Amino acid sequence: MKKIHLLFYFSFYFCIGKAQIAAVFMDGATDETKAQTGITADYFVNASSLTTNFINKFYKGGYIDAALKDQVRTRTKNSNRLGAELNYGLFTTFKLDSLFHKNSFHLFFFFFYRQHIDAHFSKDFYNVGFYCNAIYSGQKSDIGNFSLNLIRYQQFQVGLFSTKLDSGARWGIALSFLKGEQYYSILAKKAELFTSTDAQYIDFDTEIEMAQSNPNNKGLNAVNGIGVGMDIYFEAPFQTGIGDSKLAVSVADIGLIRFSDQSIYRSQDSLFHYSGFQVKSIFDLQDSVFLNTSQDSIQSKILPSKKRSVTLTLPSTLNLSFETALNKHFHLTEGIRYIFNANYKLLAYLKGSVYFNKNFMTSVTIGYGGYAGFNCGIGLGANLGGGFSIFAGSNNLEGYIATSKTA
Repeated sequence: MKKIHLLFYFSFYFCIGKAQIAAVFMDGATDETKAQTGITADYFVNASSLTTNFINKFYKGGYIDAALKDQVRTRTKNSNRLGAELNYGLFTTFKLDSLFHKNSFHLFFFFFYRQHIDAHFSKDFYNVGFYCNAIYSGQKSDIGNFSLNLIRYQQFQVGLFSTKLDSGARWGIALSFLKGEQYYSILAKKAELFTSTDAQYIDFDTEIEMAQSNPNNKGLNAVNGIGVGMDIYFEAPFQTGIGDSKLAVSVADIGLIRFSDQSIYRSQDSLFHYSGFQVKSIFDLQDSVFLNTSQDSIQSKILPSKKRSVTLTLPSTLNLSFETALNKHFHLTEGIRYIFNANYKLLAYLKGSVYFNKNFMTSVTIGYGGYAGFNCGIGLGANLGGGFSIFAGSNNLEGYIATSKTA
């Protein structure tokens, strides 16, 4: 009998950021499943020092008062991280009748919208940004060791996976074709700002690189770059003394995007001295007085630009987990997650899943790492019958509950 499964997977980081390929390995994909169609979405905004209240007002354009600035200032350290992602799309899978003389292979297709931002900044960077450089009068502020990456792209993925291999191991592999919509990056290995005691001049000692996709070509239809990527997934069952177990590993987004030669590239390693401009009389003000001190002219002196192609290495995600069925109703999972090229800190987590019956489950997750520190969450899954399943949850509930202390 032909079986079609519809999977709606709305995840607020429910699966600790699994690779897209892992979505096809949810409970709906079995040897009997002839076809499967799903919708998936996930997002996160996480930071080590910024709070939910601060991020919401900064993003939505609210008023950031002195009390909120001071509150975040007490949380900032010498090293601070920020990360955010938004991913949504749809997928479909089809069981192949026979491949390599086996009948447990499935072909699948994904189409995704992807958006990623990450940053690393110092305490001095926050202070200069929100309190101005006057608080460092007669001192040197270190705003270096700063990096920022912003990426928007669309992904079409095609792959193959197995629901059974040898003793029950499963694997999957996928290739992606990527359309680069927008890219912006800053890497300041060194950035020292000195403000004179009498505020008559500033010295800016920098070693900075910047890259930006074509600023004149924006929007969802923009094709500023093209690239390729690959995902790999593998899981294998084990028999242990405390129950049936399985080891799962996935690596997602191994790839790159090359942006066109209309991209803007800036690089500089020098000392910039600025002492303002002199006005002899208010009645003699002319445009020429300010011509050499405009924002564009200052930026050109500090970071001269040129057009050239730039290549982005995608933030690649590694997931490793070990799940044990202590009994038919309770599964315990230990895992780690790491994102390369993304200012990410290794995340370790522990998840307990309760299966009340074959149609309903819930899970609780605690972890430490990522862009913040401690995190916790809850997830729910249900088989609605008639071939419909839904999964939803969050691994960062603290960001909704303690909005003034977490993100």
